[in-house]
Amino acid sequence: MYKKYFQIVIIVLLIARTALAQIRVAVVSDIHVMGPGLVVNDGKAWQTALDNDRKMIDKSREIFDRLINQFKSQRLDLLLVTGDLTKDGERLSHQYVKAGLDKLKAAGVKVFVIPGNHDLGTANAMTYDGDKTGRAETVDGDGFRAIYANYGYGAESTLDSLSLSYACEPVTGLTLIGIDSHKGYLSETTLDWVCQQAEEARSKGRQVIAMMHHPLIPHFNGAELYIRTSVVSNYEHVRNKLADAGVRIILTGHFHTSDIAKDWNADLSREIYDINTGSTISYPCDYRVMTMNRELSKIVVTTRHIGSLPTDAVFAKTAKDRLYSSIYAKAYHKLESSFSFSEEEKKQLADIAAKAFIVHAEGNEANESHAEIVEQIYNGINRIGDRGNMLVKMATELMKPVIDSILKDVSNYDDPDREDCTDDLTLSIDM
Repeated sequence: MYKKYFQIVIIVLLIARTALAQIRVAVVSDIHVMGPGLVVNDGKAWQTALDNDRKMIDKSREIFDRLINQFKSQRLDLLLVTGDLTKDGERLSHQYVKAGLDKLKAAGVKVFVIPGNHDLGTANAMTYDGDKTGRAETVDGDGFRAIYANYGYGAESTLDSLSLSYACEPVTGLTLIGIDSHKGYLSETTLDWVCQQAEEARSKGRQVIAMMHHPLIPHFNGAELYIRTSVVSNYEHVRNKLADAGVRIILTGHFHTSDIAKDWNADLSREIYDINTGSTISYPCDYRVMTMNRELSKIVVTTRHIGSLPTDAVFAKTAKDRLYSSIYAKAYHKLESSFSFSEEEKKQLADIAAKAFIVHAEGNEANESHAEIVEQIYNGINRIGDRGNMLVKMATELMKPVIDSILKDVSNYDDPDREDCTDDLTLSIDM
């Protein structure tokens, strides 16, 4: 009996020792928290804002609160937030986010944030009062830096004087570089500053992880052409310089889908991973958990989903239905002005677009679990393309590489030197 008890104690101690030997990092993006007080009175104005929006802004505080409570109870070392902390940069929203982060800080979790394109005020920063809207107070760069002084912008960080970029050492031997891309681009001066921080860290034997709101790499063919803001401006130049400076991992957000892509610098001598994390308020409501060994020689990325809320036990289905409705409505609206398609074909194409986006959002699109729905999508596209209308047929052919790259989960599609298919949800990287 005592022998068995002793064995159990040894196993528990070994498990605890292994856990302590790891650095645990949570990564969230695009939380888009809407502060209390912005909806003065529910009514037509607020309901119109919610219509056909895949972002579940109305549930943003509940989702955020759930994550804060969850992270408090876990053995986290770091929380990294890769931008779009707020709905549209409202001061009330930033104050709510800061209050939540303060709870994590008090629990011993180090938190670091960077701004996204929604964090310094947009035209949609509004208050809602029945049928009326008004302008909400927003924060500028100085205000953002002041609010998050304890979360990347304090005395422990080296700050870029021309942007909201910074570098710090949150864990001994690890340099974290927060890159400010909230405008969708980096100035050459800031890019040089970022590369200098990475090179200096490497020269001191440190590992480097960067984070930036906009993706570094197009995650499907033509993303940068069809959706201009889907990737940081001049991405090839930025990719080459970061990789040359020794950045191997960059954490990004913005696109509300979780996708991991690998690329290389100009001469293909250095690889770089763009770990793009989806939004907590858009299906499948992803966040990442990364574990690093204490030697910082290996990082393991896993993906988790918010499947339920205190007020919604089937939240995953709610979120999925909302995403489908949103993409369907947007696709149908774009097709509505076209005389090339019948009403039935518009519905079919909108359905295809919504299903394809859901597959992309779930990640690992080429997995067997998606085989049936992918076949349905291809069959639907082929039916439309074979209809006999030359313009429609040409459009279908032009879109085929885009569709293939999404459904086959291939970045740099059909480029033999750079083509890559990396697991989107679980990945181990040797640093």
